[in-house]
Amino acid sequence: ETLFQAYNFAVGAVAGGIGAAVVYPIDLVKTRMQNQRVAVVGEMMYKNSIDCFRKVVRNEGVLGLYRGLGPQLVGVAPEKAIKLTVNDFVRARLTERDTGKIALVSELAAGGIAGASQVVFTNPLEIVKIRLQIQGEMLKETAGAAAPIARRGAVTIIKELGLLGLYKGASACLLRDVPFSAIYFSCYSHLKKDVFREGERQLGIVDLLLAGAIAGMPAAYLTTPADVIKTRLQVVARKGDTVYNGLLDAARKIYKEEGFKAFFKGGPARIVRSSPQFGTTLMCYELIHRMIPFPGEEHNTKPSVDRIAQRARELSSQTALFQAANALRLLHDSNYKFGSPVLPAKSSLASAHAA
Repeated sequence: ETLFQAYNFAVGAVAGGIGAAVVYPIDLVKTRMQNQRVAVVGEMMYKNSIDCFRKVVRNEGVLGLYRGLGPQLVGVAPEKAIKLTVNDFVRARLTERDTGKIALVSELAAGGIAGASQVVFTNPLEIVKIRLQIQGEMLKETAGAAAPIARRGAVTIIKELGLLGLYKGASACLLRDVPFSAIYFSCYSHLKKDVFREGERQLGIVDLLLAGAIAGMPAAYLTTPADVIKTRLQVVARKGDTVYNGLLDAARKIYKEEGFKAFFKGGPARIVRSSPQFGTTLMCYELIHRMIPFPGEEHNTKPSVDRIAQRARELSSQTALFQAANALRLLHDSNYKFGSPVLPAKSSLASAHAA
Protein backbone atom coordinates (compact mmCIF):
# COMPACT_ATOMS: atom_id res chain seq x y z
CA GLU A 1 0.00 0.00 0.00
CA THR A 2 2.90 2.36 0.75
CA LEU A 3 4.30 1.82 -2.74
CA PHE A 4 0.87 2.46 -4.25
CA GLN A 5 0.56 5.78 -2.37
CA ALA A 6 4.06 6.73 -3.57
CA TYR A 7 2.96 5.89 -7.12
CA ASN A 8 -0.15 8.08 -6.70
CA PHE A 9 2.07 10.88 -5.37
CA ALA A 10 4.35 10.73 -8.42
CA VAL A 11 1.42 10.66 -10.85
CA GLY A 12 -0.18 13.62 -9.05
CA ALA A 13 3.07 15.59 -9.22
CA VAL A 14 3.36 15.16 -13.00
CA ALA A 15 -0.33 15.95 -13.57
CA GLY A 16 -0.18 19.01 -11.30
CA GLY A 17 2.85 20.43 -13.10
CA ILE A 18 1.15 20.10 -16.49
CA GLY A 19 -2.05 21.75 -15.24
CA ALA A 20 -0.20 24.66 -13.61
CA ALA A 21 1.93 25.46 -16.66
CA VAL A 22 -1.08 25.51 -19.00
CA VAL A 23 -2.91 28.28 -17.15
CA TYR A 24 -0.11 30.25 -15.49
CA PRO A 25 -0.62 33.51 -17.48
CA ILE A 26 -4.25 33.59 -16.30
CA ASP A 27 -3.07 33.12 -12.71
CA LEU A 28 -0.75 36.11 -13.02
CA VAL A 29 -3.61 38.28 -14.34
CA LYS A 30 -5.82 37.10 -11.48
CA THR A 31 -3.21 38.06 -8.88
CA ARG A 32 -2.68 41.53 -10.32
CA MET A 33 -6.41 42.18 -10.43
CA GLN A 34 -6.86 41.11 -6.81
CA ASN A 35 -4.01 43.32 -5.59
CA GLN A 36 -5.41 46.43 -7.32
CA ARG A 37 -6.61 48.89 -4.65
CA VAL A 38 -8.83 51.54 -6.17
CA ALA A 39 -9.70 53.42 -2.98
CA VAL A 40 -6.07 54.00 -2.02
CA VAL A 41 -4.32 54.48 -5.33
CA GLY A 42 -7.13 56.63 -6.71
CA GLU A 43 -6.81 55.41 -10.27
CA MET A 44 -7.27 51.90 -11.61
CA MET A 45 -4.23 50.47 -13.34
CA TYR A 46 -6.33 47.78 -15.02
CA LYS A 47 -9.92 48.13 -16.20
CA ASN A 48 -10.52 44.37 -16.36
CA SER A 49 -8.71 41.07 -16.83
CA ILE A 50 -8.30 41.54 -20.60
CA ASP A 51 -6.87 45.03 -20.11
CA CYS A 52 -4.49 43.64 -17.50
CA PHE A 53 -3.33 40.91 -19.91
CA ARG A 54 -2.66 43.47 -22.66
CA LYS A 55 -0.71 45.83 -20.40
CA VAL A 56 1.46 43.06 -19.00
CA VAL A 57 2.40 41.97 -22.53
CA ARG A 58 3.01 45.60 -23.63
CA ASN A 59 5.06 46.65 -20.58
CA GLU A 60 6.85 43.42 -19.68
CA GLY A 61 6.72 41.28 -22.80
CA VAL A 62 5.25 37.82 -23.26
CA LEU A 63 7.72 36.40 -20.74
CA GLY A 64 6.17 38.72 -18.16
CA LEU A 65 3.10 36.48 -18.20
CA TYR A 66 5.26 33.65 -16.87
CA ARG A 67 7.01 35.56 -14.09
CA GLY A 68 7.27 33.24 -11.08
CA LEU A 69 6.56 30.05 -13.04
CA GLY A 70 9.75 28.33 -11.84
CA PRO A 71 8.88 28.30 -8.13
CA GLN A 72 5.29 27.45 -9.08
CA LEU A 73 6.37 24.27 -10.89
CA VAL A 74 8.74 23.30 -8.09
CA GLY A 75 6.05 23.75 -5.47
CA VAL A 76 2.96 22.65 -7.37
CA ALA A 77 4.26 19.10 -7.84
CA PRO A 78 4.14 18.13 -4.13
CA GLU A 79 1.10 20.38 -3.56
CA LYS A 80 -1.14 18.73 -6.14
CA ALA A 81 0.37 15.30 -5.49
CA ILE A 82 -0.45 15.36 -1.79
CA LYS A 83 -3.96 16.72 -2.45
CA LEU A 84 -4.82 13.99 -4.96
CA THR A 85 -3.19 11.24 -2.89
CA VAL A 86 -4.90 12.24 0.37
CA ASN A 87 -8.29 12.58 -1.32
CA ASP A 88 -8.03 9.10 -2.85
CA PHE A 89 -6.78 7.63 0.44
CA VAL A 90 -9.55 9.16 2.60
CA ARG A 91 -12.28 8.35 0.05
CA ALA A 92 -11.16 4.72 0.02
CA ARG A 93 -11.38 4.57 3.81
CA LEU A 94 -14.84 6.18 3.90
CA THR A 95 -16.34 4.11 1.08
CA GLU A 96 -18.62 1.23 2.09
CA ARG A 97 -16.87 -2.01 1.19
CA ASP A 98 -20.05 -4.00 0.58
CA THR A 99 -21.79 -1.56 -1.77
CA GLY A 100 -18.88 0.55 -3.02
CA LYS A 101 -20.88 3.70 -2.26
CA ILE A 102 -19.76 6.81 -0.38
CA ALA A 103 -22.02 9.33 1.34
CA LEU A 104 -21.97 12.99 0.25
CA VAL A 105 -20.78 14.06 3.72
CA SER A 106 -17.87 11.63 3.43
CA GLU A 107 -17.01 12.99 -0.02
CA LEU A 108 -16.95 16.54 1.33
CA ALA A 109 -14.84 15.43 4.30
CA ALA A 110 -12.32 13.67 2.05
CA GLY A 111 -11.96 16.74 -0.16
CA GLY A 112 -11.69 19.09 2.82
CA ILE A 113 -8.96 17.00 4.46
CA ALA A 114 -7.09 16.88 1.15
CA GLY A 115 -7.30 20.68 0.87
CA ALA A 116 -6.03 21.19 4.41
CA SER A 117 -3.12 18.80 3.91
CA GLN A 118 -1.73 20.74 0.96
CA VAL A 119 -1.42 24.09 2.76
CA VAL A 120 1.98 23.12 4.16
CA PHE A 121 3.22 23.30 0.55
CA THR A 122 0.73 25.78 -0.88
CA ASN A 123 1.36 28.77 1.39
CA PRO A 124 5.14 29.12 0.86
CA LEU A 125 4.63 28.54 -2.85
CA GLU A 126 1.84 31.13 -3.11
CA ILE A 127 3.61 33.91 -1.21
CA VAL A 128 6.79 33.62 -3.32
CA LYS A 129 4.78 33.36 -6.53
CA ILE A 130 2.60 36.38 -5.69
CA ARG A 131 5.59 38.58 -4.88
CA LEU A 132 7.25 37.64 -8.15
CA GLN A 133 4.02 38.32 -10.05
CA ILE A 134 3.55 41.77 -8.50
CA GLN A 135 7.22 42.66 -8.94
CA GLY A 136 6.69 43.75 -12.55
CA GLU A 137 4.27 46.48 -11.46
CA MET A 138 6.64 47.79 -8.78
CA LEU A 139 9.60 47.86 -11.18
CA LYS A 140 7.59 49.90 -13.69
CA GLU A 141 6.39 52.37 -11.04
CA THR A 142 9.91 53.04 -9.69
CA ALA A 143 11.70 53.00 -13.05
CA GLY A 144 12.19 56.79 -13.09
CA ALA A 145 12.76 57.17 -9.35
CA ALA A 146 16.06 58.11 -7.76
CA ALA A 147 16.29 54.71 -6.06
CA PRO A 148 14.55 52.16 -8.31
CA ILE A 149 13.70 48.76 -6.88
CA ALA A 150 16.05 45.99 -7.93
CA ARG A 151 14.61 42.79 -9.40
CA ARG A 152 14.64 39.93 -6.89
CA GLY A 153 14.58 36.21 -7.52
CA ALA A 154 12.74 33.46 -5.66
CA VAL A 155 15.76 32.58 -3.48
CA THR A 156 16.16 36.21 -2.35
CA ILE A 157 12.47 36.44 -1.43
CA ILE A 158 12.64 33.19 0.56
CA LYS A 159 15.68 34.47 2.50
CA GLU A 160 13.92 37.76 3.28
CA LEU A 161 10.75 36.05 4.51
CA GLY A 162 12.34 33.33 6.62
CA LEU A 163 10.54 30.17 7.71
CA LEU A 164 7.72 31.91 9.61
CA GLY A 165 7.28 34.54 6.90
CA LEU A 166 6.64 31.81 4.33
CA TYR A 167 3.46 30.94 6.23
CA LYS A 168 2.07 34.46 6.37
CA GLY A 169 -1.61 34.34 5.40
CA ALA A 170 -1.88 30.59 6.11
CA SER A 171 -5.25 31.06 7.81
CA ALA A 172 -6.70 32.60 4.64
CA CYS A 173 -5.07 29.84 2.61
CA LEU A 174 -6.85 27.23 4.74
CA LEU A 175 -10.11 29.16 4.44
CA ARG A 176 -9.76 28.95 0.66
CA ASP A 177 -8.33 25.46 0.09
CA VAL A 178 -10.51 23.41 2.46
CA PRO A 179 -13.91 24.42 0.96
CA PHE A 180 -12.43 24.52 -2.56
CA SER A 181 -11.30 20.89 -2.43
CA ALA A 182 -14.48 19.76 -0.66
CA ILE A 183 -16.64 21.31 -3.40
CA TYR A 184 -14.37 20.36 -6.26
CA PHE A 185 -13.79 16.66 -5.62
CA SER A 186 -17.46 16.05 -4.75
CA CYS A 187 -18.68 17.79 -7.93
CA TYR A 188 -16.08 15.99 -10.03
CA SER A 189 -17.12 12.57 -8.74
CA HIS A 190 -20.84 13.19 -9.29
CA LEU A 191 -20.34 14.69 -12.74
CA LYS A 192 -18.43 11.60 -13.86
CA LYS A 193 -21.00 9.24 -12.38
CA ASP A 194 -24.32 11.03 -12.97
CA VAL A 195 -23.69 13.12 -16.10
CA PHE A 196 -21.01 11.29 -18.06
CA ARG A 197 -22.27 7.84 -16.92
CA GLU A 198 -19.02 6.40 -15.60
CA GLY A 199 -19.51 2.70 -14.96
CA GLU A 200 -21.64 2.21 -18.03
CA ARG A 201 -18.78 3.15 -20.34
CA GLN A 202 -15.13 4.09 -20.17
CA LEU A 203 -14.76 7.88 -20.05
CA GLY A 204 -12.67 9.49 -22.77
CA ILE A 205 -10.28 12.42 -22.63
CA VAL A 206 -12.99 14.98 -23.41
CA ASP A 207 -15.30 13.53 -20.72
CA LEU A 208 -12.59 13.74 -18.05
CA LEU A 209 -11.54 17.23 -19.11
CA LEU A 210 -15.12 18.55 -19.09
CA ALA A 211 -15.91 16.94 -15.73
CA GLY A 212 -12.83 18.51 -14.14
CA ALA A 213 -13.38 21.90 -15.76
CA ILE A 214 -17.07 22.15 -14.82
CA ALA A 215 -16.38 21.07 -11.23
CA GLY A 216 -13.77 23.81 -10.93
CA MET A 217 -16.21 26.65 -11.72
CA PRO A 218 -18.30 26.76 -8.50
CA ALA A 219 -15.32 25.75 -6.37
CA ALA A 220 -13.19 28.60 -7.73
CA TYR A 221 -15.77 31.38 -7.61
CA LEU A 222 -17.24 30.61 -4.19
CA THR A 223 -13.79 30.68 -2.57
CA THR A 224 -12.67 33.92 -4.24
CA PRO A 225 -13.16 36.10 -1.10
CA ALA A 226 -10.65 33.99 0.84
CA ASP A 227 -8.25 34.17 -2.11
CA VAL A 228 -8.51 37.99 -2.22
CA ILE A 229 -7.74 38.23 1.50
CA LYS A 230 -4.82 35.83 1.14
CA THR A 231 -3.35 37.87 -1.71
CA ARG A 232 -3.59 41.12 0.27
CA LEU A 233 -1.92 39.53 3.31
CA GLN A 234 0.95 38.02 1.32
CA VAL A 235 1.84 40.87 -1.05
CA VAL A 236 4.35 43.58 -0.06
CA ALA A 237 2.40 46.76 0.75
CA ARG A 238 3.53 49.75 -1.29
CA LYS A 239 3.72 53.30 -0.01
CA GLY A 240 0.18 54.55 0.66
CA ASP A 241 -1.36 51.06 0.62
CA THR A 242 -3.43 49.80 3.54
CA VAL A 243 -1.57 47.43 5.86
CA TYR A 244 -3.51 44.40 7.11
CA ASN A 245 -3.00 42.63 10.44
CA GLY A 246 -4.53 39.20 10.06
CA LEU A 247 -7.51 37.65 8.32
CA LEU A 248 -10.34 39.44 10.13
CA ASP A 249 -8.60 42.82 9.99
CA ALA A 250 -8.08 42.43 6.24
CA ALA A 251 -11.71 41.42 5.67
CA ARG A 252 -12.98 44.38 7.67
CA LYS A 253 -10.73 46.96 5.96
CA ILE A 254 -11.40 45.65 2.43
CA TYR A 255 -15.15 45.85 3.01
CA LYS A 256 -14.93 49.33 4.55
CA GLU A 257 -12.68 50.84 1.88
CA GLU A 258 -13.76 49.03 -1.29
CA GLY A 259 -17.15 47.46 -0.61
CA PHE A 260 -18.45 43.91 -0.89
CA LYS A 261 -17.62 43.58 -4.60
CA ALA A 262 -13.92 43.80 -3.78
CA PHE A 263 -14.07 40.28 -2.31
CA PHE A 264 -14.80 38.93 -5.77
CA LYS A 265 -12.05 40.78 -7.62
CA GLY A 266 -10.39 38.42 -10.04
CA GLY A 267 -13.30 35.99 -9.69
CA PRO A 268 -13.83 35.51 -13.45
CA ALA A 269 -10.07 35.15 -13.99
CA ARG A 270 -9.99 32.64 -11.15
CA ILE A 271 -12.70 30.57 -12.86
CA VAL A 272 -10.93 30.80 -16.21
CA ARG A 273 -7.69 29.69 -14.53
CA SER A 274 -8.89 27.06 -12.04
CA SER A 275 -11.42 25.41 -14.31
CA PRO A 276 -9.03 24.34 -17.10
CA GLN A 277 -6.14 23.85 -14.65
CA PHE A 278 -7.93 21.29 -12.52
CA GLY A 279 -9.64 19.82 -15.56
CA THR A 280 -6.22 19.24 -17.14
CA THR A 281 -4.72 18.01 -13.86
CA LEU A 282 -7.45 15.44 -13.15
CA MET A 283 -7.55 14.33 -16.79
CA CYS A 284 -3.77 13.73 -16.81
CA TYR A 285 -3.98 12.03 -13.41
CA GLU A 286 -6.53 9.48 -14.61
CA LEU A 287 -4.95 8.97 -18.04
CA ILE A 288 -1.52 8.29 -16.52
CA HIS A 289 -3.16 5.73 -14.23
CA ARG A 290 -4.60 4.04 -17.32
CA MET A 291 -1.45 4.19 -19.46
CA ILE A 292 1.07 3.32 -16.72
CA PRO A 293 -0.96 1.35 -14.16
CA PHE A 294 0.49 0.28 -10.84
CA PRO A 295 1.24 -3.50 -10.77
CA GLY A 296 -2.02 -5.19 -9.84
CA GLU A 297 -4.09 -2.17 -10.87
CA GLU A 298 -4.74 -3.42 -14.43
CA HIS A 299 -8.14 -4.81 -13.47
CA ASN A 300 -9.32 -1.27 -12.76
CA THR A 301 -8.47 0.10 -16.18
CA LYS A 302 -11.57 -1.28 -17.96
CA PRO A 303 -14.25 -1.51 -15.30
CA SER A 304 -16.93 0.02 -17.47
CA VAL A 305 -16.34 -2.39 -20.37
CA ASP A 306 -16.88 -5.38 -18.08
CA ARG A 307 -20.08 -3.83 -16.75
CA ILE A 308 -21.35 -3.29 -20.28
CA ALA A 309 -20.66 -6.94 -21.17
CA GLN A 310 -22.43 -8.09 -18.03
CA ARG A 311 -25.37 -5.83 -18.79
CA ALA A 312 -25.55 -7.23 -22.34
CA ARG A 313 -25.72 -10.78 -20.98
CA GLU A 314 -28.51 -9.76 -18.60
CA LEU A 315 -30.50 -8.16 -21.42
CA SER A 316 -30.03 -11.23 -23.62
CA SER A 317 -31.31 -13.48 -20.86
CA GLN A 318 -34.29 -11.20 -20.24
CA THR A 319 -35.12 -11.21 -23.98
CA ALA A 320 -35.12 -15.03 -24.10
CA LEU A 321 -37.43 -15.23 -21.09
CA PHE A 322 -39.75 -12.65 -22.65
CA GLN A 323 -40.00 -14.63 -25.88
CA ALA A 324 -40.70 -17.89 -24.01
CA ALA A 325 -43.46 -16.21 -21.97
CA ASN A 326 -45.09 -14.87 -25.14
CA ALA A 327 -45.07 -18.34 -26.71
CA LEU A 328 -46.74 -19.88 -23.66
CA ARG A 329 -49.35 -17.13 -23.62
CA LEU A 330 -50.10 -17.76 -27.31
CA LEU A 331 -50.60 -21.48 -26.71
CA HIS A 332 -52.84 -20.82 -23.74
CA ASP A 333 -55.02 -18.25 -25.53
CA SER A 334 -55.57 -20.42 -28.63
CA ASN A 335 -56.48 -23.53 -26.57
CA TYR A 336 -54.31 -25.52 -28.97
CA LYS A 337 -53.52 -29.12 -27.83
CA PHE A 338 -51.02 -30.70 -30.14
CA GLY A 339 -51.50 -34.49 -30.56
CA SER A 340 -54.56 -34.78 -28.30
CA PRO A 341 -57.86 -36.40 -29.59
CA VAL A 342 -60.89 -34.15 -29.77
CA LEU A 343 -63.73 -35.52 -27.64
CA PRO A 344 -67.39 -34.99 -28.72
CA ALA A 345 -69.51 -32.55 -26.80
CA LYS A 346 -71.82 -33.79 -23.99
CA SER A 347 -75.03 -32.95 -25.99
CA SER A 348 -73.91 -35.28 -28.82
CA LEU A 349 -73.33 -38.15 -26.36
CA ALA A 350 -76.84 -37.69 -24.81
CA SER A 351 -78.51 -37.82 -28.25
CA ALA A 352 -76.65 -41.02 -29.10
CA HIS A 353 -77.84 -42.79 -25.92
CA ALA A 354 -81.46 -41.69 -26.49
CA ALA A 355 -81.46 -43.22 -29.96
